[in-house]
Amino acid sequence: MKPNKTALTALAAAFTLLGACGGGSSSGGSTPTGSDNTPQVPTTYSFDSQITEGESAVSYTGQNARQILIEDLVATILDLTDNPLRSQAEVEAELEFYISGDVDNTNYKYALEGETVIPGPTYGDISTGKNLADKIAGGNSTGGGEFGKLINDEFFGWAELGANDRPIHLVTRYIENIAELATNGTAPTITVNGVPTQVDTVYVDEKGRDFRQLIQKFLLGAVNFSQGTNDYLLTDFAGANTQDGSSPYTVAEHKWDEAFGYFGAARDYNDYTDEEISGAGGREAYSGSYHDTDGNGSIDLRSEINFANSVNCAKRDRGSQSGTDFSKTTFDAFLAGRFILNQYAASTTALSSEQQSELDSHIATAAKTWEKCIASTVVHYINDVIADMGEFSNGEFASVENFTNLAKHWSEMKGFALGLQFSPFSPFRDGSVSGITVDSLKTLLADMGDAPVLADGSQNGVAASGTAQAAIDDYIAKLEAARSTLKTAYGFADADVQNW
Repeated sequence: MKPNKTALTALAAAFTLLGACGGGSSSGGSTPTGSDNTPQVPTTYSFDSQITEGESAVSYTGQNARQILIEDLVATILDLTDNPLRSQAEVEAELEFYISGDVDNTNYKYALEGETVIPGPTYGDISTGKNLADKIAGGNSTGGGEFGKLINDEFFGWAELGANDRPIHLVTRYIENIAELATNGTAPTITVNGVPTQVDTVYVDEKGRDFRQLIQKFLLGAVNFSQGTNDYLLTDFAGANTQDGSSPYTVAEHKWDEAFGYFGAARDYNDYTDEEISGAGGREAYSGSYHDTDGNGSIDLRSEINFANSVNCAKRDRGSQSGTDFSKTTFDAFLAGRFILNQYAASTTALSSEQQSELDSHIATAAKTWEKCIASTVVHYINDVIADMGEFSNGEFASVENFTNLAKHWSEMKGFALGLQFSPFSPFRDGSVSGITVDSLKTLLADMGDAPVLADGSQNGVAASGTAQAAIDDYIAKLEAARSTLKTAYGFADADVQNW
C-alpha cells in the first residue's frame, strides 16, 4: 500500500501574495500560515472567503449533484429485470430521467450503508436545476447545452453512429439498448462445454456489451472530464476576478471549484491512503472511500466522499509497480492553483507574469494527470480483456462468468477510452509526444471495435472470416498495440503497463 498522505509543499507560497483574511470557515478552517505569517497552500481543499469574513470560498454543488445523478442512473440500471410486460418506451423514459429530467423534487437513491448522507433527501437539496444532458460535450439533443464543447466539432470512436451524431446520441443509443434488453423477454445464450446456456444479466447483450458499464464510463468522460478540462480549466482566470453575484467568492474561484468538483475528490483527499480511496481497506473510518471529517455524525456528499475519477486515480497508484502518484499529483495541482486564485481574490491588481505562469502550470498538471488516471484505467481493462480471452476453450466460453467478465471489462475499457478525446491538454491533441496525434486515438478506438471478439471468433454479430483462434489472436494483437500507444502517449512505465 502506497500512502497518499505526503505533506504538500508550498507550491505557490513563493508568489508575491495578495493578502489574506482570517476567520473560521465551513470548508475546514482558516488559511494556514508559515513562521513569517505568510499564507501557505493548505493540505485540504479549504479556502476562506476574501469577500465575506468567516465564510468558505468553496462551492461546487452542481458538480456534486451530477456525480449523484450518474451514480443513481447506474443503480436504476442494476435494478432492472427482464419484464416483457413493460414497454421499451417506459424503460427509456425511466433512464432518460437521470439524463435530462427535472429532478429537483425527487429523492436521490445514493446511500452509504449504515450512514446518514447529507444534504437531502432530494436532488434539489444538493443543487437545483441540474441535469447531465446540458453538460455533455457537444450539446443536448434539442440544440442547447454545451454545443461548442466538442473539440474541432468532432466526435468519434463508435462506428454504429451517424456522421453528425454527438455524444448525447450515443447515450441515447445505450439507453435504447438497455430498454430493449429489459423488455424483450429473452436472455443472451452462449455455449459453455457444448451446452447452450442463458445469461441472466439484463444489461448485457449477446455481442458481449455491458451497457451499464458503457454508459457510466462514457458519461464520466463526456460530462465530467470534458467539463473539467475543456470548459472550467480553460477559464480566463485573470479576467474573472470579480465577485460571483452576491456569493462569497469570485467567478474565477468558482470556475476552478467546478473543475475540481468534476474530479470528484473529497476535500481531505490527501489524508486518505490509496487503499482507502479505492475502498480496499485501511482505517475503518476511511475504508469505504468516505470519512466523517467534521465529526457531525453524517457524511456530506459535497465534501466527504471520493467519487469516480478520483477513485480510479488511487486504484492505478495502488497497482503501480513504478510508484506512480497520480492521485496526489492531481489533487495538489488543484490545491495550488486554487490557492493562487484565493489570494488573488483579495487584490485589485493583475496577476503577475510569474503567477500566471505558475497557474498555467497547475492547470496543465491537473488536466494531464487526471487524464493519465483515465488512460491507465484503459490499460488496466485491456489487460483484463486479454486475460478473459485467454480462458476461451475450443471456440467456447469457459463459463457464464467468463462471458460476463469479458463484457464488463471490454465495456469499461471502451467507455473510458472514448473519454480520452475530450481534453485539449491531451497528448493526443497538443503535439507533446512525437508520433502521437488524434489519429492515433482514432485508430486505437477503431481497433477496439464496438464489441469484443467472442469465443467463437465473431465480433459485433459478424462471424470470423477464418478460424476462431485466428480472429482472437488478431484482436489481442490490436489490443496490445492500443496498450503500446497509451504507454507512449502518457509515458507509462513498462512494468505498470504489464501489471495494471
